[in-house]
Amino acid sequence: MQLTELSIESQNPFVRDYIEEKKDMKLFFDYGLNREDWEVRLHDLSSRTYHRDALADYLLKYHRKFKSKKINEVIELLRDPTSVVVVGGQQAGLLTGPLYTIHKILSILLLAKQKQQELNVPVIPVFWVAGEDHDIEEINHLYISDNGEAKKYKLTQSYWKKSAAAKTPLDLDKAEKWLKGVFASFQETEYTNELLANVQRCLRQSESFTDFFEYIIVELFEKDGLVLLNSGDPELRALESGFLQELIKKNDQLGESVTRQQAFMKEMDYSPIIETATRHAHLFYEYDGERFLIEKDDTNFFVKELRLKWSEAELYNLIQEKPEAFSNNVVTRPLMQEFLLPTLAFIAGPGEINYWGELKSAFHVMGFKMPPVVPRLNITFLERHIEKKLAERGMNLKESLEKGSLTKKEQFFANQVPSTFTNVIEQAKQKFETIHSSVRAEALEVDQSLMPFLTKNAHFIQDQLSLLEKTVIKRIEEKENNILNDFDKIQTSIRPLQAPQERIWNIMYYLNKYGPNFLEKYKDLPYSFQNQHQVVKL
Repeated sequence: MQLTELSIESQNPFVRDYIEEKKDMKLFFDYGLNREDWEVRLHDLSSRTYHRDALADYLLKYHRKFKSKKINEVIELLRDPTSVVVVGGQQAGLLTGPLYTIHKILSILLLAKQKQQELNVPVIPVFWVAGEDHDIEEINHLYISDNGEAKKYKLTQSYWKKSAAAKTPLDLDKAEKWLKGVFASFQETEYTNELLANVQRCLRQSESFTDFFEYIIVELFEKDGLVLLNSGDPELRALESGFLQELIKKNDQLGESVTRQQAFMKEMDYSPIIETATRHAHLFYEYDGERFLIEKDDTNFFVKELRLKWSEAELYNLIQEKPEAFSNNVVTRPLMQEFLLPTLAFIAGPGEINYWGELKSAFHVMGFKMPPVVPRLNITFLERHIEKKLAERGMNLKESLEKGSLTKKEQFFANQVPSTFTNVIEQAKQKFETIHSSVRAEALEVDQSLMPFLTKNAHFIQDQLSLLEKTVIKRIEEKENNILNDFDKIQTSIRPLQAPQERIWNIMYYLNKYGPNFLEKYKDLPYSFQNQHQVVKL
């Protein structure tokens, strides 16, 4: 493997300005990313109190199922009052979901290691599994290669429409069949059987979508001491209940702070992405296995679908009695993270950078400072045969990452079609129409009822000329098929479905093709947090 870096601008103006420090982003964030900012953040964390022992006890209990001595040792470090964490999170996608989940985990591990060396304190890597998220349609599939094209391959099973991922049971028979379908899309290698057996073992241990995700993540990153925090675990609510109550007490201020920050962002010509309202409680209530958003009016909190209504005092008491019935939304999840964890840094994808910028005032309402927000590594895997095709087709790697290869393909093909041929066909159509128009006029002098036939005859002649044109073009396609296919292969590998590779493809393809050492080599490359696009040549 070889690592190279390219400068590729984000398409999001807010993210681009944050990364390039073009404006004073302290208007949206409490810390920059300079060395002095890390020292200040570490000092700020030392003045706060956390329920470290309770959190460590909870995490040790939760991680028993993984039977990992290494992870347990890392969890114990949380009891050290000087220890801090680097955290990032994602939904519990099937087979770990898109590649950016793996890239985010790598970012967490690398930054934690780097900051531990620089700051000389224990820095614990934590992955926040969004087990409380109920949008199963976002995680119940991945993309496979079907005849050289990316195709969505969905696990079709019944589930509650608003059931949290951590509580959505997996149909193991259907999941097993789905899994074999995924591997059937791969080319069989010497690594296939062992990899499939390992994933099947993870599946058999799993009851929910979140379980399946976690077992695979631990399989891949256990040696690195990656700690998991499943936000959908009911037992976690015992640690969160007091803060959930605080969120209710300060609910009006919280909603107003987000509204103000979003308005300020718009004044700066940026686009907020959080879809919320001042009159939301920013919490969900779980009833009969489903999650419902809690709303509010001038006097009460309510869930309109269930016709439930509470006063502030009643809701406050209900959280005390049944904390497991409540969970965070997009606004309160970062705040809960800040309450639970001594967070040195948050690893964020592009969308997260944007929406965290909308929450600075919300952090302040709850008495916090927003932790440093570090852009995750953006990585593309460049396979050797694709790199070769780029060179053969005269394509620039940077351009292929930004735009793909379809435009180049169209340009190449257009150059193979003689311009004179296209012009001659068009001239022929016009001449035939002129002649046929005269013939039609003469025929109609004989019999006006011939109009339908004459019109049909004119269309037939034009269609024959179009057929001639298509036949010649098809022959050119057949002649240049190998070159045209090369452009398609470049597109499918680097920018499938016109999206970055990391948003479509899954890590299993690479593990199957390159073996278990692939991940270790990938983790050991000399990445840097210099906001460059990392290209890993395989």
